[in-house]
Amino acid sequence: MKRLVPLAAMIGAIFLVMSCASTPPQKPTPTPTPTPTAEQPQAAAPDAELAQAKDLKQKVDALGLGDYDPQDYAAANKDFQDGQDAYGKDNAASKKSLDSAIKGYNAVLDTGGGQYLAKRQSDAEASKKAADDLKASVAVKDDYAAANDLYKKALEEKTAKDIENAGKDFASAKDGFDAVAKTAQEKKDAAQQAMQDAQTGQSTSQQKADESEKALKDEGFSVSSGQ
Repeated sequence: MKRLVPLAAMIGAIFLVMSCASTPPQKPTPTPTPTPTAEQPQAAAPDAELAQAKDLKQKVDALGLGDYDPQDYAAANKDFQDGQDAYGKDNAASKKSLDSAIKGYNAVLDTGGGQYLAKRQSDAEASKKAADDLKASVAVKDDYAAANDLYKKALEEKTAKDIENAGKDFASAKDGFDAVAKTAQEKKDAAQQAMQDAQTGQSTSQQKADESEKALKDEGFSVSSGQ
């Protein structure tokens, strides 16, 4: 039994050696070389969007419309700045921000523009009423007609959503109505003063005549009403 153990060990060793000899060594798996990815081309610069956003912002600022719609105005300004910052670096992001700014400025023009024109129209109509109350259409006929023509033109421009020209013509019409109202008031005041002076003159003449008649009577002269 003791002789069988070393023999079994020897046989096992022989099989192990034969097994190692028959199995070829494993080659290392090569690391795949990464395929270089093609660089994505940069999107075209959004020049048209940038120009449009600038133009709309200038129009909004020139008319002071941001005060009428501060929320949309602030959001549009942020998008406009973001679009400018990304321009030339990430043109796709720049275009997206500028498109949003354009939408925002147009919203300000719609909302703020309506309120702006309503205020300008109301001011012009108040001046027109003052002129009408003074009959300026008669007293200062030609200048009144010119102011009224501007007012009608402004109404047409408002309907056409021409905010800039409508606002300008409402303001000009207001100035025209104010001017004719002032002239009409001056003419009215002058006419009233002339009437007052005439009445005062008549009163003074009568008073002097009465005093002279009394003086003659005091001296003993008889005075007939026909002399």
